Amino acid sequence: MYAAVRTARMSLRLAEEADERIRRAAEVSGVGMSAFVERAASAAADAVLADRREFLLGPEDWDRFVAELDRPARDLPELRRGRELRDRLTAP
Repeated sequence: MYAAVRTARMSLRLAEEADERIRRAAEVSGVGMSAFVERAASAAADAVLADRREFLLGPEDWDRFVAELDRPARDLPELRRGRELRDRLTAP
């Protein structure tokens, strides 16, 4: 297994206390600060995004969900006006 090539950079500002705590945790974990922050931030990002990628429904909720997907779209004048405005503003 090969390690990913790391070319992206990220810069952030944080409180002195947070910096010290993160550095100490990285040292205790036996990894560099970049690796520690990358792992922690990636884990946090995965947890946040999981709610937006996967969800479990019971049979009754699944049936209601599918029924909503299958129902004809409602006409929403605000959305229609927004789409028309976008089309006018982005027309070549």
